[in-house]
Amino acid sequence: MANLGFGGYRISIKSEQHREALVHALDNGIKLIDTSTNYTDGESEKLIGEVLKNQSNKPLVVSKVGYIQGENLVVISELNAAGIAKEDLVVLDENLKHSIHPEFIEDQIKRSLDRLQLKQLDSFLLHNPEYYLKTEGSTQEEYYRRIALAFNKMEELVERGLIKSYGISSNTFVLPRQEHEATDLDTVYNIAKKLKDDHHFKYIQFPMNMLEMGALERQYEGEHLIERAHSYGLKTMINRPLNSFSDHGLLRLATYQVDEDLYQPENADDLFNKCIQPLVIKWLEVREDEQDKLFDIPLMQQVSKIWHQQHSLDAVDQVFMGYFFPLVANIWGKDLSASESQSFYELYEHAREFAKLNMNSRAKQFEEQATNSGLLFESDKSLSQKVIAKYETFGVDYILVGMRDKKYVDDLEEFI
Repeated sequence: MANLGFGGYRISIKSEQHREALVHALDNGIKLIDTSTNYTDGESEKLIGEVLKNQSNKPLVVSKVGYIQGENLVVISELNAAGIAKEDLVVLDENLKHSIHPEFIEDQIKRSLDRLQLKQLDSFLLHNPEYYLKTEGSTQEEYYRRIALAFNKMEELVERGLIKSYGISSNTFVLPRQEHEATDLDTVYNIAKKLKDDHHFKYIQFPMNMLEMGALERQYEGEHLIERAHSYGLKTMINRPLNSFSDHGLLRLATYQVDEDLYQPENADDLFNKCIQPLVIKWLEVREDEQDKLFDIPLMQQVSKIWHQQHSLDAVDQVFMGYFFPLVANIWGKDLSASESQSFYELYEHAREFAKLNMNSRAKQFEEQATNSGLLFESDKSLSQKVIAKYETFGVDYILVGMRDKKYVDDLEEFI
């Protein structure tokens, strides 16, 4: 039977809700916590470290290294200025770089242990090293050369007592092996075996859910990825078990409770107009020409049409945090007071409830189809419980679930 792992993606030491969820998961006996040096710019590791120091339950702690974002952009700049970790740097854009260079790994393990308040990590994984393969002129030969250098560094970290084991978290373990961006399990295992017979390469992590089943393709001489990993004595971890991506966008394999007071589809247009009324009044004060109309602004036109049609909470956040709220701030011309911003945040809360219902509708449709086809068993369990139970039948060792709220822990308590 698989163990449920606490996914540390997007948790932050600044959130009391996240803290309570993690404590609740630990109190319920969670056996593994997965995080990364780049999650919420290090705040994920900080929260985990803060919580663990007061806990009797000591689960396995796994972190990952590779991404360069946020504060790590400053770190890599300073390292490079000192002549460190300059080689093999993958530059995707000015805000996203990647490295598994041994010198960068050395820097990151020290920062990771410090944030986690640990002397030793149970495992340290290369985090999506296949980013190199997205660059022009990349080759598989060079890809595995870089992994070999990183593995050699990981073995050194084991000898120094900083980590117990290491592994790879790759989105491309599940791709057909012949594809350019694929990460081939046989190849990376043989790299570790060539370094040391008693190597410490122990874990692989990859995405798997009801719509993304590449891990079950039998492309290893009749074995699928999970079976092949187990034949090598490796532990498997799957991520995104409840978030499936398809041609139709995100399908969340769970349902949300919707606040009916905030969900009013028949009054959506009236609700929007009511909430932005303060903005309309402000626009009349600041517009440069009396002929200028607020809804002549293309962004305003778009937001008014799509604000209640999103199919994920992330999409709602993108619409409001990325576009609508900056537009409001630009029109206002100064920081909004709590009272002045109230109506805009009310609209945001309404939009979240619309998105929840939209997600629920897609999830229920999938559940019905999957049950009718025999993919899922008919029962009174929640959809998330059904799919987690299904994943257990595939033989994976750990199922990593984002549980940023106590209610998510409670929903999956039987699997901890």
